[in-house]
Amino acid sequence: MKPTLVVVYDDGAAHPGDIAVGLGDWARCVFVVPPNAHTREMEPLLARIGTVVVAERAADVAAELARYRPGGIVTYAERGLGMAAELAVLLGLPFHDEATLLRLTDKWHQRAALRAAGVDAVRCRRIETEADWPAAVAETGLPAVLKPANGGGSRNTFPVPDEETGRRLVRQLLGESAPGLVDGGTLVLEEYLPGRDCGPFGDYVSVDSVVQDGEIADLSVTGKFPMVTPFRETGRFWPSPLDPEETAAVRELAGAAVAAVGVRTGLTHTEVKLTPDGPRLIEVNGRLGGGINELAGRGFGLSLVEVAGRIALGERVEVPDFYAGRAYFQLCHPAPRRAVTVAGIEGADVVRDLPGVTLYRPYARPGTPYPGGVQTLELDIVMGETADVTGLGPVIAKVDSTLRYRFEFADGDRHTVPATELGEW
Repeated sequence: MKPTLVVVYDDGAAHPGDIAVGLGDWARCVFVVPPNAHTREMEPLLARIGTVVVAERAADVAAELARYRPGGIVTYAERGLGMAAELAVLLGLPFHDEATLLRLTDKWHQRAALRAAGVDAVRCRRIETEADWPAAVAETGLPAVLKPANGGGSRNTFPVPDEETGRRLVRQLLGESAPGLVDGGTLVLEEYLPGRDCGPFGDYVSVDSVVQDGEIADLSVTGKFPMVTPFRETGRFWPSPLDPEETAAVRELAGAAVAAVGVRTGLTHTEVKLTPDGPRLIEVNGRLGGGINELAGRGFGLSLVEVAGRIALGERVEVPDFYAGRAYFQLCHPAPRRAVTVAGIEGADVVRDLPGVTLYRPYARPGTPYPGGVQTLELDIVMGETADVTGLGPVIAKVDSTLRYRFEFADGDRHTVPATELGEW
């Protein structure tokens, strides 16, 4: 008989197709989804994999879920961590405890835990009202970074170059009912960490790990492509371009951070800034990182969706050795910060035929609207591979010089924007 696994699904999770591949053959899935536009769109796909239960609150469905006698609970979405933790308590299933959940989902509490453990002491201050602004900027100095305490996907994450800009942003964000992923306007102001020159690559990496009974096994240090303004991601690749010494330093920092936050089981995705003075912590995430399941599939032939599910059910999973093979990449192009409707994408057929490119997939079709803002919303994805990371730069440069996006802006303007200039819009 298949074991029953509760899967809390929400926007930002692994795609239902990846969940079907990772879990469908061996687990009986019961999906818990909040009612929103994304889950309504995905519900028919989820229903082909397992049972779907729609709920806004854990207490409303705990008794119903108990009848399925689940052996574990998992989520692949940042937004799902809170619901999963509440259900775990009600159903008597292992998951992040209350203190660990708080550190994973609240950036101020996470910084406090890292500082208390002596892992990293990035200056950080909580902002709950506009009156907190003077003390916050006095603590962090300028420039700084302002973000929701509970956020993700670069949503409402802004650089703060001066006091006037910061105060205006604080007033604006606190005026929103949910500047982050949950209701409530709490913000954090953090010390700005300057990056070092990393050539054609981004000045940050992630460490993607499997944790079992407190034992941390790193899968890879994931390299990144440069961000576009202000903090929007443009893709990732395995392995990173770091030399062995810096790789070891980054892994040591990430491991200490995961332990300090209190993660005992599951997947972690820890982001690290590469500064002139060495690696510094950006944040620890207690779930599968975006795009990492696909990279693990190509790099190891491994489904991390499956790994997380088996660990949630109490199985011991054998983790492959740290990755050091061919370079596999995912390159994404973020939508403009201004509200737009996509009129078309030029150059797609050329890109598909480029050496090193194995897939080009547009997410935006003609007529697709994008709301604008500083969060990362992707227009498309390009995947491919090269023998090693030294071959990535020329392939990415060719892709970006080929793709062009036709936009209709909300004010009626029409522009064709090269991929190389998207960050300016």
